[in-house]
Amino acid sequence: MILSVLTFFTGAILLYIGAEGLVRGSIHLAKSFSIRPVVIGLTVVAFGTSAPEFIVSLISALGGSSDIALGNVVGSNIANIGLILGIAALLRPVDVERHTLIIYYPVLLVSAGLLYLFALQDAIGFFHGIFLLIGIAVFTWYLIKRTEKLPGSNRSLKTDIEYTQKNNNPVKLLNIIYVVAGIGLLIGGSHLMVDSGVTIARAFGVSEFVIGVTLIAVGTSLPELAATIVAVVKKNTGIILGNIIGSNIFNVLFVIGGVSVVHPIFVDISSRVYEFPVMISFSIILFIFMRSGFTVNRTEGIILLAGYIVFLAFLF
Repeated sequence: MILSVLTFFTGAILLYIGAEGLVRGSIHLAKSFSIRPVVIGLTVVAFGTSAPEFIVSLISALGGSSDIALGNVVGSNIANIGLILGIAALLRPVDVERHTLIIYYPVLLVSAGLLYLFALQDAIGFFHGIFLLIGIAVFTWYLIKRTEKLPGSNRSLKTDIEYTQKNNNPVKLLNIIYVVAGIGLLIGGSHLMVDSGVTIARAFGVSEFVIGVTLIAVGTSLPELAATIVAVVKKNTGIILGNIIGSNIFNVLFVIGGVSVVHPIFVDISSRVYEFPVMISFSIILFIFMRSGFTVNRTEGIILLAGYIVFLAFLF
């Protein structure tokens, strides 16, 4: 058992390092081809932070543990709001940008509702996945088009061109190594987490879905947690909610969509009664806190953390 726990945390660390390498290398590669930073942020970085959830969920589904795949996404979305945002708000009040509330939040709520609706069936299958992938494609396209219209969106294009001119092949090769190594670590870490997670679940007599909702969900949320802590330290809390909401949207539309196209995701019937309603409830509470003064304060952070702890307590 101790070996399984150590293996699990080793996998989580590999996931984090792999995600960092993938994002770092992808950003520099994109810049070397003069792709605007705003586009990089809305595509490469968004994919990179969702890569742990995607790889873990895909490997789980292909290995016959689709409970872990679905639990991973549901648990990550709950942890992002209850645990990560709760910690951030407790450390420093989190600012709410108006466009986050008006534009991004409705997409979050609709995507969560769609996932719950699809989960009412025995499995989330190919056509569900296609529908979700179309949703993330439209959402990403809208973000890029909207951002291109904002003042100053092209201000760094000259800088990117200069960067490209200075960038040589050895540097590009190094960034390719970052990307390849990052993907390799993500895959390796995912295998370790899934295999050890299944072992732990069986040892404690709990379902694989519960392990996915708890241990694996928190493990795959490490990139979001790290980004949130950095934002708090740098007093740049305005981006925290955008990162959390964006991650939750990508988890549903991209991760569940992509995995279910490759392999059906079977639904744990009991999750419809508890875990899914909790995910929806946290999303609604988030709106209430965001709307009250356009700030998530320390008291609300304590409430979110307490809610997450209560969720875990009733889960076991």
